[in-house]
Amino acid sequence: MSHPTLPFPEAIEKQLKNCGLDTAVVARHRKNVLLHLSADSPRHFPILDTCRLDNGGICRLPTQKVSPRDRKSIVGFVPAAGASSRYLAPVISLMEAVTTRNMEACRQELDLLRSTSFLDCPLPASIKDLVALLGTPAKIIPEELAHRVISELESPKALYPISLDGTTFLAMKSAEHQAMERLSGQVFICPPLYADRFLTHLNQVSNKNSRLKIRIYEQDVSLATTRFDAQGSVSVDHQGQVSTVPSGHGALLELMPRVTQDFEGARGIFIRNIDNVSGTFRAPNEASQLFLDAFSWTLGQMDELRQSVIKNDLPCNALIANKILDFWGQAPEAPDNAVFTLLTSLFHATPESINLDLKTVIQRPLVIMGQVPNTAHDIGGTCVFTNVDGHPQKLCLEVPHASSSDRANFLENPAKATHFNPVFVASEIPTAEGLKAWNGNPFWLIAKKHWRGSESYYQESILYEMLGSSHYVNLIFVEVPRLVFNPHKTLKDAALRAKGDWGLE
Repeated sequence: MSHPTLPFPEAIEKQLKNCGLDTAVVARHRKNVLLHLSADSPRHFPILDTCRLDNGGICRLPTQKVSPRDRKSIVGFVPAAGASSRYLAPVISLMEAVTTRNMEACRQELDLLRSTSFLDCPLPASIKDLVALLGTPAKIIPEELAHRVISELESPKALYPISLDGTTFLAMKSAEHQAMERLSGQVFICPPLYADRFLTHLNQVSNKNSRLKIRIYEQDVSLATTRFDAQGSVSVDHQGQVSTVPSGHGALLELMPRVTQDFEGARGIFIRNIDNVSGTFRAPNEASQLFLDAFSWTLGQMDELRQSVIKNDLPCNALIANKILDFWGQAPEAPDNAVFTLLTSLFHATPESINLDLKTVIQRPLVIMGQVPNTAHDIGGTCVFTNVDGHPQKLCLEVPHASSSDRANFLENPAKATHFNPVFVASEIPTAEGLKAWNGNPFWLIAKKHWRGSESYYQESILYEMLGSSHYVNLIFVEVPRLVFNPHKTLKDAALRAKGDWGLE
């Protein structure tokens, strides 16, 4: 087995650099792959307790009104590079039949889809055309139609329709942004080479009164990593070229500083999954805006507190810290303890880190994560108190990092896992310099895939664990109403939906 500190062969290192990859980062990924392969058991973060309202791990959303001068500029930031393969699983066999242009196989697959009501779901125009064709005595699928079907089914999920009239996830998310007066712009992350298509589509569906500037960022090879074999060597294709692969949503951190360049005055980003659809109705809109107001106001107070800490103005420090504590429903503290209580009781920073370097801790990015109440049927990631590599912290835990016993005792127990998922996230925009704090972070998984006849491995970093760790950010978990949580994981989640069902005209 290759030693993880050995350099890459000269030809491979040259290729990595030509791709725009940081060889030091790729070397760290190789080290983690080898660690994963040599480990006796998976990497788990032990759950000490779940975060709940009754133990202060989760806060209630403040309802205190804030004035316009208290609001910071916030930009919608939507990861939209994900493939639609899982969402489209029921029609994969149909796509395979179309690829071979086998009419009989297509008709059999269509009959199966019809019997299970999948034709009631929003489908691309090409699929509708195919359905019409299969209802005729035609004996062959025209090449142009076959090409359109395959192209649309291979598109990212953002371009897939969510309503029967053809409104896409991308168009729906943009409409939601337009309806939220707290947002000052919107960014969508797309796969490589899709930026023009995303922008063209958004321009087509936006009305003339659209007020938000749009930017499209590609999750390109600069945010990728490489596949490795079981010996830690970089995998290459049949032409000897290194094989790159997206390195997970955690890589999107690298794109965040661009928001401050593209949107004047931007201080925060509002992250929501492309398939979590609330529409433009008043209730979810107001809940989202209340969430953003709480973030904006708290960020403004943190700006003032940071300046006060730099000046060592102890009375002012206490005044601001107590204002924040009161806003979030916590009792004010004596002047000598106010800042310490704010950092340990609300943000859950460790006393050791504060005593070591208060100014560094106070400068950590502010992050607020919205959690929905568990219906007693949700099983998945949740916010917990844990210990990661010796660092006690509050963490937005992903399921693969929980042991089977912790899953049974905590995540699958609705009395303990009282809340579920980060529905959306408001994050202060980290600076390019500030991103270095995450170098070597432990929030990654190793993916195992079958590639070119053998097993390959690569690292994926996890955005919500990275932003959802009190060891790296000043973090608040807050309860938000269930009505803002409408994920679409299968085609049937949108069955018979028209755009009017989401408040669109």
